[in-house]
Amino acid sequence: MFLNKTSAAKHCSIIACAILVSACSSDDSRRQANRDFDYLQAQEVSPLVIAPGLETPEYSKRYVLPTLVKAKSDYLIGSEIDVRSPTQILALSSLVHADEKAETPTVWFNSKSSQDNVSTQVWTLLTNFFADKNITLRVADSERRLAETEWFAQDVVFAEFKEQTEADLQQRYSFELVKGRSQRTIGLQVKLLEHGEKSGDKISVSTLSQQEQRRYAVRMLNLVNIYYEAQRLEEAALKRKAEQAVSISITTDETDYPEVLLNIEFDKAWEVLPDILEKLGMTLDDEDKIAGKMTVEYDAQDDDYWADNNITPVALDEDDYTIQIGEIKGLSSLTFYDDKKQPLAADKVQQLFISLQEAIKAINADK
Repeated sequence: MFLNKTSAAKHCSIIACAILVSACSSDDSRRQANRDFDYLQAQEVSPLVIAPGLETPEYSKRYVLPTLVKAKSDYLIGSEIDVRSPTQILALSSLVHADEKAETPTVWFNSKSSQDNVSTQVWTLLTNFFADKNITLRVADSERRLAETEWFAQDVVFAEFKEQTEADLQQRYSFELVKGRSQRTIGLQVKLLEHGEKSGDKISVSTLSQQEQRRYAVRMLNLVNIYYEAQRLEEAALKRKAEQAVSISITTDETDYPEVLLNIEFDKAWEVLPDILEKLGMTLDDEDKIAGKMTVEYDAQDDDYWADNNITPVALDEDDYTIQIGEIKGLSSLTFYDDKKQPLAADKVQQLFISLQEAIKAINADK
C-alpha cells in the first residue's frame, strides 16, 4: 500500500511510539522474576566465631542489607514484587514535557503563540482522541475541563499495547486539565478510576496497587501523546504541501498588459510547466532553457475532456505557440506568443489564465 507523506509520517510516528511503549510495558508473564524464590526460605546464620589467638578478618559492607523500618508491615517479597521497569511518560514534541515527579501522571502542553487558547486546543485534542478510540464518556464537563469515561475494553483501546492476557479487562479513566504557571501552558492529568474483568454482562471490579494504577494511567497518557504527535505531524505535512504546491496569479505590467506569475523559481517552473501545459492539450515541441523559451503545439480537446478534468476550455486556435519564461523576485513570469511571435491579446491571456489555474489545481490534487 502506498502512503502519502502525511499518512507515512503519522504511520511512522505511531510505530516508533509503539516500540518505546512496548519496551517499557511488559505483559503479565513478566511481572515477576523468572526463577524460583527459594531464597525466601534462607535462615539467618550465626556470626563467624574467631578462635582465640587469630585475627578477625576484614568484612566487606558491600552486601549488607538495609534494616527494614519496623513500622512498615506491607513489604512486597518474592513473587509479589513487580520486576518490570517503570513505565515512562513519552514527550514526543518540543511543545510537550512530562512531569515525572507529579503524584498524578501529568504532561504539560505549551502553545506556540500567546494568541492561542491552549486549554481549548488540548480539550479539542481530547475530544477527537475519544472519538478516534470510540470511547464513550460518562462525564464531559467542558467548563471544568474534566472528562470521565464509561467502561471500555482495555484490549480494544490499547490495541497493540494491550496486556497479554485471556481475561476481558475493562477500565474507566478520568482526564483533567490543570492550569499552568502561564496562560500558554496547560497540564493534562490522567487517572485510572476503575479496573475489572468482564464475565458475561457483569464486571468484577479489582483493587490495584498504586504502582499498577499509575502504570495504566501513564500508558493511557502515552496514547494521548502519540495521538497528539500524529496529528501535529499530519498538520505540518499538510502545511508543507500547501507551501510547496504550485500556485498562479495574474497582474499587469506598466502597459496594462496581463502578466501571468507562478509562485516558484525559474528552475522549478521549467520542470513542472510541461505537465501543466499538457493538461491544456499543449504538447512540448522545443525548448531552450538558456533563452527561457518553450514552443508548444496546441490541439483542441473535446467537451468531455474539459468536463472530466474540471478545466475551462482553452479559447485558442490549434496552432504553435511560444512561451517566454522569466523570473521576478523569486517568481516565474509567463508571456505567451502566437506563431507570428506576437504577444497574445490581453483578453486571450485572461481566458488562458483561468484554464492554467484550474490545470494547476488538478495537478496539485493528484499529488
